[in-house]
Amino acid sequence: MPKAEFELAPVDEFDFRLFIKALGKGEKGARTLTFAESSLLIQGFAKGKVTQAQMASAMMLMRVRGETAAEVAGVVSGLKHTIDARWQAIQVDVDWPVYAGKREQLPWLLLVAKVLATKGLRVMLHGDSLALPHRRHVESCIEALNIASAKTVMEAEQALQANGIVYVHAGVLAPVLDDCRLLHQELGLRSLIQTASRCMNPANAVLSLRSYFHPGLDDLHQSIAEMLFAEGDYQQGTIAIFKGLQGETEVNPRVTTDVRFIKKSSGSKLQFSACALPTVLEGFSGAKVGQSELAAQSLAHLWHTILPFESSILADEMTDSMIDQALSSVEATLCLVLCLQQVSSSKPLDVKENLLLAQQCWSERLSFTAPNRIERVNRLLKHSPDDASFDAKDRVCAV
Repeated sequence: MPKAEFELAPVDEFDFRLFIKALGKGEKGARTLTFAESSLLIQGFAKGKVTQAQMASAMMLMRVRGETAAEVAGVVSGLKHTIDARWQAIQVDVDWPVYAGKREQLPWLLLVAKVLATKGLRVMLHGDSLALPHRRHVESCIEALNIASAKTVMEAEQALQANGIVYVHAGVLAPVLDDCRLLHQELGLRSLIQTASRCMNPANAVLSLRSYFHPGLDDLHQSIAEMLFAEGDYQQGTIAIFKGLQGETEVNPRVTTDVRFIKKSSGSKLQFSACALPTVLEGFSGAKVGQSELAAQSLAHLWHTILPFESSILADEMTDSMIDQALSSVEATLCLVLCLQQVSSSKPLDVKENLLLAQQCWSERLSFTAPNRIERVNRLLKHSPDDASFDAKDRVCAV
């Protein structure tokens, strides 16, 4: 971490031109910002003490050089300081940032979130559908599944109390994020803000998901989490870091997904572990064909349909390969959350068992077990019928 060249002052008193000078002093004189400096920068912008020109300059200078983990973590810390404390007072079990969107497919992850909610977990989704308007975002599909979008803490609490799930726009949580997005759109660039917003965990949920797309961002997310735990911005909890489908917080069932876990219990040191989620759709092709034309209502039809491959309604909307892709995405993503929950509870991690449990949880959303899906997953895992410990029909979902 670079050494600060000047003493920091309260937001209302600090001369933020010093940060621009530190970042842009020249090839030999420039330096990165410290954790504390980055935190102060975003807080200053939120309070109007940092001008748009200053914030844009800072974001561009950091982007050209490449943002450090300390700079991103500092912005996360600063964002958390701008969030109304009442958001941190509501009970949330799963923090689910959904900022990337998907280029063609519907956000199948919403079906997973609803499954978790039916099992008693309280899930908060948060994102910004305007950041990447060319993609299909969660926010555009929540109405089809009767998921509420909250504009206040009270609305969020009511939705969680009634249905166990809520979506909150990022700008509702931290209004400064809307201002940052406008700068992104005006300048035509991305910045560390997009990574930082995913890491806010506004309600301090004990289970949190972090997805990325570009290589190396798994290391960055791990370093960010370590710093935020060390600084006390994260008190305790368990975080799963993985490469998401097109960058979104959803598992790609067509590849093996490596997942990192970072856990902090009260009074304990950080614990690190990892697992690999197996490929569910071996040799699958044609996933993108026709997906962009799917309406959000297909999510609702899939949710309410007991036997999707025999449904005339779904047959008019989706091919069998689309349905298989969707259900496999649901199973793989639900498996990830079950693994995260096992790590959090200090139970032995069993990915194969969790994949079977994920399928079972999905079937039980309507109090029905679809044996054809159980058999397919059993074959995938080379399940032996003599091994009673993996009999999904006799198990209850861990959540």
